Amino acid sequence: MDETVLEKRRVLTLANGVTLELREAGGVFAGIGRVCSCGVELRNPDEPMYFVIRTPSGVEFTNFRLEEVRPEDGGFRLGFGMERRETDLMEWMTHAVRPRRNLNPDRARPAPAADTRLILELKPVEREFGGCRAAGFSYRYRFRSDSDAIYKLTDCSSWEPGGRASGNMFLMRSCFVPSITRFREPSDFYSSEWYLPECENTRAFQFLPLQTELQGFTFTTGPAGTVVTWANRVGHIRSLFEKERHSEAIRHRHELCGDLSRRFDTPELEVLHFPDALEPYEVCNRYEAVKEVVHETLHAELDFRRERVSAYGMIEEWGNPDMERYARAGVPKLAAAGVKKIGLANHFQNNMNVWGVSNMCCTVDYRIAESVGEDKFKLLCSEARRRGVKVEMWGNTALSTLTWLFRQRSGREGGIRFLPEEDSIMAALEQAKEPFVRTPSNALEADHYAPVFAVLNLRDPAVRAYWLKRWGYAAKELGLRGIFLDSSFNLSSDKFHWCQNPEAGRTGATADETGLLGRFRPEREPEGRIQSEYFAHLTLMREMQRLGYDYCTEDLGVFGIHRHGPAAAARIDSLPLWSECLCSFDADGIAAAGYDPDEIFFRGLAFRMMWILYWDMEFDCLSFRISGNRGTQARPPQEYHLKLLRAFNEAETAMRGSRELLSGDRGVLYRQGKECILWCFREFRAGLPGGVQIAELAGGARREGDRLDCSARSVLRLTAEQPGELAAALRHSGAAQPVLS
Repeated sequence: MDETVLEKRRVLTLANGVTLELREAGGVFAGIGRVCSCGVELRNPDEPMYFVIRTPSGVEFTNFRLEEVRPEDGGFRLGFGMERRETDLMEWMTHAVRPRRNLNPDRARPAPAADTRLILELKPVEREFGGCRAAGFSYRYRFRSDSDAIYKLTDCSSWEPGGRASGNMFLMRSCFVPSITRFREPSDFYSSEWYLPECENTRAFQFLPLQTELQGFTFTTGPAGTVVTWANRVGHIRSLFEKERHSEAIRHRHELCGDLSRRFDTPELEVLHFPDALEPYEVCNRYEAVKEVVHETLHAELDFRRERVSAYGMIEEWGNPDMERYARAGVPKLAAAGVKKIGLANHFQNNMNVWGVSNMCCTVDYRIAESVGEDKFKLLCSEARRRGVKVEMWGNTALSTLTWLFRQRSGREGGIRFLPEEDSIMAALEQAKEPFVRTPSNALEADHYAPVFAVLNLRDPAVRAYWLKRWGYAAKELGLRGIFLDSSFNLSSDKFHWCQNPEAGRTGATADETGLLGRFRPEREPEGRIQSEYFAHLTLMREMQRLGYDYCTEDLGVFGIHRHGPAAAARIDSLPLWSECLCSFDADGIAAAGYDPDEIFFRGLAFRMMWILYWDMEFDCLSFRISGNRGTQARPPQEYHLKLLRAFNEAETAMRGSRELLSGDRGVLYRQGKECILWCFREFRAGLPGGVQIAELAGGARREGDRLDCSARSVLRLTAEQPGELAAALRHSGAAQPVLS
């Protein structure tokens, strides 16, 4: 900004004492600068907090003027006027898959947007997380216009306790980059994007859905306390977090998304500050307390059941399966090892098991393939259920493009043996008005899986009805009890359905259709539609739960169990963040990183991260490696591992309560009612209230006493009439030692 422009600053004080500095320059709003709580700066004031609003037609709003500052509910309501101008490129595209362009130079100059207004609401907030109070504020945007519609508003901010990134630690559970990042100096760099230097297109993902890939909140902690940000309602929020090299700002970029509308309200975002500096083990506990509030709140809003991990096995063969052998040999071995759920590959009709082409991910229809055998699949589910085990199967919300192509039949059948149409996905698509998600050019959405996928439009009633009918049949008639939703964050939740002309009578044209030639565009074109798939995805999975399914995801978000993430060695320094996640136990990789694999196995379970146990069909044995992986022999589990898996099963229900990492790296304590579960990392002694029942879950010994002698890698169930006193006794025995180094 030109420093010669006169800058005006105004400080707003909320009812809870939080202050926000409004900046204006030359009569134009320049953003929110300094934000303080308890005298502590929560952000770097050198990069003001601001917003970006553009329409998909290339209209950009600019030169915002602060026209109203009204006290309201202990906070403030800010009203903005603005100007608009047409930029060159639209998001809408031509049929030829090129960006549409605005070419009127008169409209490229800013002009008053007299019929458009933006409201920014600021409110004081205080919340309690695990007995600790945080103060801060919430904010949300309300856009109103008679002329222009938007489907997203980009919120641009940065949050750093103490006003600078250096000295702070950023915790964000991530598949693509380290989950704990320490900023030691301004030259440090961080980005939550997935960057692939080996690939032709290095930018795999940039913005990611905050609640259905990322953890649903941010957590930044350092000497000046902890700043937490989150959306207190379920919403389609696409986020990117970055710290540029030689910058002291941890930038938060949120695309606040919804359906295209002239009346657009964003979710409410909260910024909260805990003033106390934390010891490393306290960081883990505070993070866990925040996560519990965030996840409980969002699940309750949707009436979505929280899923919990249990001992998990896989029979994953991406070829034609022998279901009878699975049931006869694989299921009994996994069940005897304590596995409570078995994951399978995709055995619905797919490209491989129907047409003999790659691959099994490309679903042809949501019914068991003839080459698999519905009766054999039912037998497997029955054998598993008889042993107390649920069966889960791979699925996704996209169809093979072969289904689409073979639906357009003309001429004789030739060499293709078409599938029956009656009661099929093809018949269902005939009833659907808009069966597939469309891109801005009206192409079938395929994400990065072109040309083999066509993403289903989950907002179409006929599509939803057919999906629930077929998966409902698999649950009721075949005994299927779980779904692993492949590409859940990118193919299902984070999509938009684009429709340029809702009044269209045809899908396309060619230049040789002379009756369609000789037209000019009208002065006003039909208003298009852009629809978010976000809530359609989540409510569909909620309906799956009501059909009897457990929900497992290929994401690390708020909802479901997560079969997604980096290798085990990359999780070691952030194990407390990986609850309700599944992971392959790569002992070689863990050892190469300098750790004891058996110690990490124990600690992973202690934090509710479940290790996947495979049935190796080549060697007919249990293994920690997928069948045939790396051309090596199977790596079977030892009795030590199986004993701990059984102990986890016995303790799991009580481990759904509050969680606390004990100081001195002594262990993890869970409390649920009168029961406590203690996973001991090292030997220690503690005095207990009288009458505590002590059971060693991995060893079998039981006793009653007032002293506890813990051995390393033991799992204890402690039952007490006063569990609070018991927890306090364990909490205060032993000296604090670093956990996150």
